[in-house]
Amino acid sequence: MNNLNQAYSLSISYHQITVYTGSETPPVIDWTDDDILQGFATGDQGVSFEGVNNGKASIMVTLNGDEPQVSIDRAITVSFTHVSDQVYITSVMAHVLSFSIPEGDYQLTCSTSQQPDQDVYYVNFQTM
Repeated sequence: MNNLNQAYSLSISYHQITVYTGSETPPVIDWTDDDILQGFATGDQGVSFEGVNNGKASIMVTLNGDEPQVSIDRAITVSFTHVSDQVYITSVMAHVLSFSIPEGDYQLTCSTSQQPDQDVYYVNFQTM
C-alpha cells in the first residue's frame, strides 16, 4: 500500500492510466470513438484516462485535496464509487499502485501536467 500525498513513478503505456476498485486485477475497459474524444472510458468498477504520452510518469494521489499548484494541461472529473478497502492505479503492463481510501461515492479528478522530464498526473478523490 502506498501513502497519499506523495509522488510515485508509473510507466504509462497505450496512452492510458486506469483507476479502479474491487480487486488488484485491472478491469478490461474498451474505448469507443466517443470515449477517445472525451479523454476517458468507464468500465466495471473503474475508469481509464487518456495518457498524454507513453513513458515514465509521476502519480500523486490525494483525498479531498486542493487544486495542484502547477500549470494543468487537462483535468477530467467523473463520478466514482469505491467499494473496497483499496483503490488501484495502473497502466497496461505496468506495476499496480494501491492506496487506502474509505469506501464511498467520490468525484474523481485526473489532472495532467506536462513537465520537461516527465508527465505528472494528479488523482484526487473528492468526497461527495
